[in-house]
Amino acid sequence: MRKSIALLTTIFFLISIVFILNIILKNYQAYLKEKPVFIAENSIIIKNTLKTLFEISDNIKNISDLQKIFTTIPLSSNEGDFRIVYTIKPLFDRIDINALLRDNKINPDIENYIDNILRFYKIKDPLFFKDLLLDTIDQDTEEREGYSEIVLTNPCFQNGKIYNFKHLKQIENYYYKRTDDKNIYNIPWDELIFFGDGSKHILECHLISKKVADFLELDYEELNCADNNEILKNLNIISYDKNKSFWIESDITYFLEKQNNIKIIYDINKKKVISIESYPIY
Repeated sequence: MRKSIALLTTIFFLISIVFILNIILKNYQAYLKEKPVFIAENSIIIKNTLKTLFEISDNIKNISDLQKIFTTIPLSSNEGDFRIVYTIKPLFDRIDINALLRDNKINPDIENYIDNILRFYKIKDPLFFKDLLLDTIDQDTEEREGYSEIVLTNPCFQNGKIYNFKHLKQIENYYYKRTDDKNIYNIPWDELIFFGDGSKHILECHLISKKVADFLELDYEELNCADNNEILKNLNIISYDKNKSFWIESDITYFLEKQNNIKIIYDINKKKVISIESYPIY
């Protein structure tokens, strides 16, 4: 019975996503017929995505249910001039980079995680890059070392947290200009971190990748959600809990005259929108 309910949840979700994509395709066809009419594709996508996520939230009871919504669905018009790819993935399977510093105190487990990453990818000046991260996350403009406060060089640079991958790229570019170290561009940050608010959240033990586990110095093959390991306790590495916040990301990339991207961060358990980013990709 439980398996059939989980299967129905999965089918419902996939049908809902395809339904959203078909709405966009229909609007695209209307756009072709009447080009002067403005079609708010982004508004349609965001509205229907949130409606679907809200509806399926009550059907997610455990990690098995949750895992079934993580998917990638491509769709295109018959002519191929409108294309869309819809991806949903978890975020609480990696580390919140902004949790590196909280209340002006460095989290030693996350610091060690970052150190391991920088060492593995042979970053030439890991201390400087880590100081760049810390001086971006903190609120002040006091340098931890020379030139580590980017905002003093670039007054337009955002300080107080690391907001997204575009922001992180600015930090990487600044580091590269100071060190001429191209290795910084080899780090697959999208597999290792996300950009939260720095508060303590769960790290879902069933969803952690081997790469994340290795950099946390955890034995991926022997990882036990109920283990009393100190790192597991400090980083709140536990099984999925319906009563605790769990962030997911809906990543929608579509091409209609130009390529566009929408990222929606959503708390699937609290039914709360965390953030929405929308921008063209050139």
